[in-house]
Amino acid sequence: MESCTKGASQMRLALQVLIGVALIWWYLFWFIQPISTAVLWIRKVDKHISQDFLGTRGSTWLLQVFPFMVVTILSYCAIALKKRMKPSTSKEVTGKPRVNIWSQPLITRSPLGMLTLGDIVFLVLNVSLIIWYITKMSVDRSNLIDASKLKKGAHSRAAQKLEYIGIYFGKAALIPFALLWIPVSRASPFLRLIGVPFERAVKYHTWLGLICIWILIFHGILMFTYFFYIHHPKELLSWASSGIAVFPGIIALGAGLLMLLTALETVRRNHFNIFYFTHHLYLVFLLFFLFHCVSQMVYVVTPILLFFLDRFIRMIQSRTSVDILSTRVLPSGAIELKFAKPEHVEYHALSFMYILVPSVSQFEWHPFSVASSPLDQTNQICIYIKPLGGYTKDIHDALIETKQNREVGKLKCPFGFKLHVEGPYGDESNFYLRYDSLVLVAGGIGVTPFLAILQDMLYRHKLHLAQNLPSSVHLILCVRHAKDLSILDTINPCDILPNYADAVKITIHAYVTSRDLVTDVEMNSGHGDPAVISYEQFTATYLNEHPKQFNCDGPPLEVVRKMSSMSGAGNVKWIAATFCSSFTGYIVIFGIFNITGTYTELMNYGRAMVYCVILFLAVVGCGGPVLLLWTFIWRRRRPTKSNQVQISQSSPAEQSEASSDETTLQSMEHDGTSWVGNVKFGRRPDWKDLFDDMAKQYADKKVGVLVSGGSKMQEDVAAECVRKRLSKSRTDGCNVAFSYHSVSFEL
Repeated sequence: MESCTKGASQMRLALQVLIGVALIWWYLFWFIQPISTAVLWIRKVDKHISQDFLGTRGSTWLLQVFPFMVVTILSYCAIALKKRMKPSTSKEVTGKPRVNIWSQPLITRSPLGMLTLGDIVFLVLNVSLIIWYITKMSVDRSNLIDASKLKKGAHSRAAQKLEYIGIYFGKAALIPFALLWIPVSRASPFLRLIGVPFERAVKYHTWLGLICIWILIFHGILMFTYFFYIHHPKELLSWASSGIAVFPGIIALGAGLLMLLTALETVRRNHFNIFYFTHHLYLVFLLFFLFHCVSQMVYVVTPILLFFLDRFIRMIQSRTSVDILSTRVLPSGAIELKFAKPEHVEYHALSFMYILVPSVSQFEWHPFSVASSPLDQTNQICIYIKPLGGYTKDIHDALIETKQNREVGKLKCPFGFKLHVEGPYGDESNFYLRYDSLVLVAGGIGVTPFLAILQDMLYRHKLHLAQNLPSSVHLILCVRHAKDLSILDTINPCDILPNYADAVKITIHAYVTSRDLVTDVEMNSGHGDPAVISYEQFTATYLNEHPKQFNCDGPPLEVVRKMSSMSGAGNVKWIAATFCSSFTGYIVIFGIFNITGTYTELMNYGRAMVYCVILFLAVVGCGGPVLLLWTFIWRRRRPTKSNQVQISQSSPAEQSEASSDETTLQSMEHDGTSWVGNVKFGRRPDWKDLFDDMAKQYADKKVGVLVSGGSKMQEDVAAECVRKRLSKSRTDGCNVAFSYHSVSFEL
């Protein structure tokens, strides 16, 4: 078994090297294009590769289409090997504790947000490549124009330079345009391979989108200037039947500018629906990009094909209507929802799901972190929804139908309340198990992924699934009101692992920023600090309101509708087969159009529409049958007894004996808490003091710091991790490695 794992590890490493070579191969095309000797080599390649079937130059397929195809296929292979490998939780036992410099923040505050070394390298690489391409092509073309004799009736040299520089700006925009489709694909195999989950990859999409639009803005300014002063302005409204069509380019640029403006942080934070719906103008942008310059589609075809395949799989998965198994309303107003997952659907403690509630909105999907452990053997997934924004308040009101019902404690039966689910997505590595100790920092409802981590660790101890797990955990939770801490008592560690403190030391550090209870706490406090009480005393004194459980008959277990297993991050073999089928279908269908001469006979807009039809046929017509076969086989498989849905003890299906149609709430008994720690009122954490204390406590240890909260909290905690890492004067002799990880989801 150990030799098989070692062989799989070596093979996976070899695949990663090949993926790196393929990516370098793709970047190499844009680097060598401005070099005259490389252009001669490219022309030789074109002579040896037939263009009749491919419909374009063979070098473009070799250097642009082929690398992305190789990266995708090899990524699926590497993911499959990773799943076969036995997970390791080994830790360094000798030498100084180290952190991964590529993923740790170097700059905690900047206009682009928090930046790691990997982020900086990514930005520098792409921006430098774009500048190199535009500069070298423009300078060489300008020198060529200056050296050539001006023909009679030709435009001036300045006009020719202006035209070509504008063209090179437009061509350079293809670099970020091709790349930006990768991070926005929620189940991108490449991102899954390198361990960058979708919630962290969104920033790369944002950066690439900004770079692309700004390049196109300069492209538009140059071309507008050229047409206004060299040609007649009416030519801006022309739609050429061949070559470049100007007017569609103006429409595409307008759609891009509108997406840019509505994606600004002010609009995105305060008017998310405007941002969400206007961002679907990417379809308009893509269509009119094709109308504008259909010949350039070959540069971006593979990432776009992957994106639409991901969308197609998501659409199929989300069509399943999912039953809610149980619902609780916490004193804080947060709603606990549990729904069933089918067998073979794997998720992790840091997974999240996209949820659509049709009775609230037919279009709005929102991400929610998983708050349950995949090891709890119930085949249920639990999420928490706090009514903060308009969407979450609407969900809350849909369950608590009217103010009158809320006052008398009546709610809508959750079993008539359906969900549509996409996922799971998120980090698949369980990296937090590799540390000696954990510091979990959360703000408000951001604590939900940490509830999953705590349960996951307790179940691993209970089931003896791993050794060398973190020996201690500090949970630092900042909330506005005391009732917000009630979410911690939704789980009782002693119910999972009696005497859990013998296996792992878990300490709660709660901060209630509101000063409503400060005076009362100061009178009852037994600590030296008047505004601090123990967590046990806090729950006994101030958490007297119990969670409320729905009490109504649910559906029989055998007919419970579970979420679909057909996820883009699901069975790797089926997803890889779907991609191969779609990509092969694209090449074959496009080749048939080329060989028959149908494509070459069409006008510009006709070719663009053919591209759209081919993409549709490739994804739906070729990839669809594979997905149908996957669905057919999955539905025919009968779940084993261990994989059947288990209703928890607090589930309404077990508690309900009511024969009335009237649905009521039932208060859940509260037997106290098993958590150990303290609660501080009227203040926020002093991060410097906290990290100084932990540095002394965990000298020569590797400490994982996970943050789930607002950007200000993330920046403050990251700054402390950087300070401790860069500190050279250690008068206390401490040597601790704080490894920062953000698990927040922010668009």
